[in-house]
Amino acid sequence: PPTAAVSPARAAPGRDDGRTALDPAAALPEMTQTAFDYMPATLAGIVAGIGMICLLFWQLTPLAVMLPWLGAFSVLWLLRLLMLRRFNRAVFAPPVDWAHWLRLWNVGTLCSAALWGLSAWIFYFRGTGIQQVGLILIIYTYCIAVVPVLATQPRLFLASVGLAFVPLIVRIASVGDLY
Repeated sequence: PPTAAVSPARAAPGRDDGRTALDPAAALPEMTQTAFDYMPATLAGIVAGIGMICLLFWQLTPLAVMLPWLGAFSVLWLLRLLMLRRFNRAVFAPPVDWAHWLRLWNVGTLCSAALWGLSAWIFYFRGTGIQQVGLILIIYTYCIAVVPVLATQPRLFLASVGLAFVPLIVRIASVGDLY
């Protein structure tokens, strides 16, 4: 998708120590544009993760569990696709409310992380070794993939990784085996 030109960050006023600080308001357009530039890869990653979980757990999971899980991810995927399309139109119709768009993107990211955490909770005990390792790798891959996207938002990164990993950690710890 085409990207809109954004202005470079300005030095923040009031710095007199010889160092240049970035004005967060000036960096917001670039942060927001960068986040949305990752959206096609994010959408592809969601489809890949869903596909792998279906491959690993379809035969082991009742449809009464699998179909609502698939429905939740499908709704999220469609909403994020719609958000990307609307954002791409908005950047060509100034003024752009960059904070609004970044907030929407952040909410989508947290919802995605929560669904991956829910996936760990739902599926971990439904499989054996290979399925459990596959599930761990899928969720770990999601958490690693968000590093470059969320590098400028460390609190969001921690929240996202926590939402995805904590349910997995609790599920693994609840097995009771000595590792």
